[in-house]
Amino acid sequence: MDFDCIVVGGGPAGLIASKEIASAGCSVCVIEEHQEIGYPAKCSGLFSISGLKELGIKLDSSIIAVTIKGGRFYSPCGDELLAYSDVERAHVAERKMFDKHLAREAIRAGAKIKLRTRVTGIKIDNGISVGTKGFEEEVLKSRLLIGADGIGSNIARWSKIKTPKKVVSCAQIEVENAEVEDDVAEMYFGREYAPNFYAWIMPKGEVYEVGVGSRGSKHTPLNLLKKFISDHPVASKKIKSESMLEVNIGGIPLGYPEDTVGERIMIVGDAASQVKSSTGGGVITGGIAARIAGRAVVKAIEEEDFSKEFLKKEYEDRWKDELGVELQVHSALREMFDGLADEELDDLFKIAIEEDISKLMVKFQDTDRPSKFVKELLKNERMLTKLQRFLELKSVV
Repeated sequence: MDFDCIVVGGGPAGLIASKEIASAGCSVCVIEEHQEIGYPAKCSGLFSISGLKELGIKLDSSIIAVTIKGGRFYSPCGDELLAYSDVERAHVAERKMFDKHLAREAIRAGAKIKLRTRVTGIKIDNGISVGTKGFEEEVLKSRLLIGADGIGSNIARWSKIKTPKKVVSCAQIEVENAEVEDDVAEMYFGREYAPNFYAWIMPKGEVYEVGVGSRGSKHTPLNLLKKFISDHPVASKKIKSESMLEVNIGGIPLGYPEDTVGERIMIVGDAASQVKSSTGGGVITGGIAARIAGRAVVKAIEEEDFSKEFLKKEYEDRWKDELGVELQVHSALREMFDGLADEELDDLFKIAIEEDISKLMVKFQDTDRPSKFVKELLKNERMLTKLQRFLELKSVV
């Protein structure tokens, strides 16, 4: 065998898993198709401080652009809800530097990384043979394989692991100037500008990130973003820069994954749709699952059991015990928002403002684990009445 484990994909989930494996003394190789870790950037770098702490990730100040203390939310008609307290809730990291930090940590632990290398196929036969094409064509052999190859994972497809099919299409840019506070992230709802998702403005040190996510729209994300910047009655007045410093386009998988293992194979992160469907964030949740996958690799090697049943017990059952309810709550919240017409969402905002729901949002600020917040929210009679048709939301908490 060339390696105990091969990890396909050099994003956060793959790097976190590889560090866990290498730290235990097992050999691991990360295969990344791009020529640089962290490039191209595929999502925002907004990470909860509690989530980073749970993953044991300590960021140097040079990687942190700003620290967020609150959120400002706009309904389709323009009503504003601010949830803010003088408590540091999240860091906005320079995403490329963040990924490189994780890569350095994995390498220091003993992992090997192959860049500009594409996986062309896999074969299970007393181990896993992984065909690769990079600076040279070669077949690498390992005992186990982790698919961390993102949305539309080839590893999941080749191993016949079924994953959710819902996808949010996103476009985000960096601009030089926007009139938003340096410690508040803003979210904008409404089907005209961000159908079935939301738009956002986020401070990022010396620049500002502006983005739109959508699903089921006849317009491209970039066209929706242009319309949001030029026409939105609130946001258009805040975005002062006409020049773009950076443009990124990508997709976010949505939906709760039922199956994440096969014989000798596990999938993690976006490949496994281990994403918060309500917001689209997945680095923390995917990272938690990736660390569990790394530990499962170590245990499988110790016990020489690479079966699907063993990996289900040591990886899938464990990550679902840790995150399953929370990801199901996120999925239920997404189903709820998708089921609300703009007028209904306006009514929901009005109730939230009148009932001072922002206090609950400040008190229960862990966006990675929203179940406690939702339980408290549904104790409010007006909210419960408004949301009573969304029975799934109540049942999962």
